[in-house]
Amino acid sequence: MTNGSENRLIEALKNVDVHGDVAPPHVHDPMTMLLRENAIQAHLMRWDDARNRYVLTGAGRRRVATRGRASGTVIAFRRCDLAHGGVSREKPAKTRVEE
Repeated sequence: MTNGSENRLIEALKNVDVHGDVAPPHVHDPMTMLLRENAIQAHLMRWDDARNRYVLTGAGRRRVATRGRASGTVIAFRRCDLAHGGVSREKPAKTRVEE
C-alpha cells in the first residue's frame, strides 16, 4: 500500500471511533465505500450489532497506534559486538552432546 493510501486508511480508522464508520453518515463517496471494504477485509474493523455501528478490532487499533511506521517496514537488529568490530566474542557452541 502506498503512503498516501495508508494515511487515508489511518484517518478513516480514526473516524470509526468518532462516527462509528469511516466517514460521517452524510458522506456518500465511492472512496468511503472502498475504504470501508478494505478495512473490513483486512480485519481492522467489524460491525457490532449491540452498538449498531462499526468498531475497531485489535488489529485496527494497533494499525492506528503504529501510524509512523509503515506496515511492511523491516527493522534490522544488530548485535553490538558485531556492529563495532565485526568479530563475535562468544564462545563457539560445543559439537558433542554430553549425557
